Amino acid sequence: MKIAGVVLAGGQSSRYGQPKMFELFAGQPLYKHSLIALQKNQLQPLIIATNASLQSKFVEEKVQWIIEKQPHQGPLFALQNIMTNFPDVEWFFVVASDMPFIHADFIQTMLTFIDDRYDAIVPKQDSRLQPLAALYRRSALPIANQLVQQNKRSMKVLLEQLQVCYVPFEEESSTFININSQQDWHQTFERKSNNE
Repeated sequence: MKIAGVVLAGGQSSRYGQPKMFELFAGQPLYKHSLIALQKNQLQPLIIATNASLQSKFVEEKVQWIIEKQPHQGPLFALQNIMTNFPDVEWFFVVASDMPFIHADFIQTMLTFIDDRYDAIVPKQDSRLQPLAALYRRSALPIANQLVQQNKRSMKVLLEQLQVCYVPFEEESSTFININSQQDWHQTFERKSNNE
């Protein structure tokens, strides 16, 4: 069974003011933390989904690329595009490029929930879902196709129509902290030190 590791790195970073996935955190560009966590679990192929204006800024060699023809269409559009372009992959572990605390152990834990009964495996913190640190099975593609054709962009709408395994995580878990604005860095470290 083929499980791909996917880093979504095509966002506009409009609140951040510049492409945030290249900001350095612990000596590495932000996107690299997601990529390394997937790499350490031997997921193949490793895919970076981005757009033409950002691709040249990445320094990766051992990855495959999905370059969005229409940039900034959102994660559902990206997921549908990736699944269509990799027909031999059964599961796709999708991770956003702005989550500095995604780590290999989290990826490993999520992989243990893979089961033919599910179309998706999604972390959940109380009532908050984390669809951009989740596994999606090829069986989700027909519904993703349908939603994209209807110009619907919400991952939540996709999940409502799939068989989903929700994996509970503590509300305090720093794994899912993401960086949207420059101010988030300060709050991020505050939250992380409070949780340790």
